[in-house]
Amino acid sequence: MKKYDRFKDSPELIESITEELSEDQRLKQFFIDNDIPSETIEESLNDLLTYREEIKRCENCPGLHACTQDTLGIQPVLSYRREKIHLEYKPCSYMKAKLKKRRDNKRINALFMPQMIYDATLEDFYMNTKERQDLYKRIIGITNQYASGETIKGLYLHGRYQIGKTYALAAIANRFSELGQSVSVVYYPDLVREIKSAIKTGEVEQRVNQLKTVDVLLLDDIGGEAFSAWVRDEVLGPILQYRLLDNKPTFFSSNVPPDELGKYYVSNDQQQEKIKGYRIIERIKKLADAFNMK
Repeated sequence: MKKYDRFKDSPELIESITEELSEDQRLKQFFIDNDIPSETIEESLNDLLTYREEIKRCENCPGLHACTQDTLGIQPVLSYRREKIHLEYKPCSYMKAKLKKRRDNKRINALFMPQMIYDATLEDFYMNTKERQDLYKRIIGITNQYASGETIKGLYLHGRYQIGKTYALAAIANRFSELGQSVSVVYYPDLVREIKSAIKTGEVEQRVNQLKTVDVLLLDDIGGEAFSAWVRDEVLGPILQYRLLDNKPTFFSSNVPPDELGKYYVSNDQQQEKIKGYRIIERIKKLADAFNMK
């Protein structure tokens, strides 16, 4: 905060600066709204000049990355209490959004996922194709329905490698987190490896129960794991069945469409084996609508 002492003993300068400040549209509105007398304005010239200079840095600011305030994301704020003008410093809208996201992220349990999971937003979602525009509308529609208390189906995003499926799942996760829901985003191949290791420690049931009961579950790259009949029957199947019966939103991403995914969950040509694989796919279809990300 700068000090303005040059007008301390100059009535003419005080009057001139007071008039100048009264013409500033932002300050003028503040004076009118609070019915502040001119003598109170004169007593607070130092704070008012500081405010006028510093608030200009916030005009047309595109975000925290371009902040020029002395303290990142902190802007000056004027208030009027007990017949005095007070200059305070509070987080700007961008900083508030960042702090809110930090709180919301505590609701997201990201297992074996990159840091970008916490930064992905629908606002940054690439809209360069009709399919992506349609997907954006689908996501907004689904989350709005959920927020209004309706039962929803998730999405099964499929498409070639590195087309943005993981980012889309992350944006969905953050959207549900903003709605106050607990969310688990899981890279499924690594989950399968962890589950196999957890057999020795007896923690399989705990992990499975967490994924059964979380408000919103997102499984990334399903079908990309090493096949295990035991994981299919004792882990994935029970998780999907529980969430299906309890109407819990579940989302998936995969390199292949649902019907082709069925081939990954059959280890041989025996009829019983085919039925077990078929059940997995049917549960997925009932939980989520397929969407081809081209």
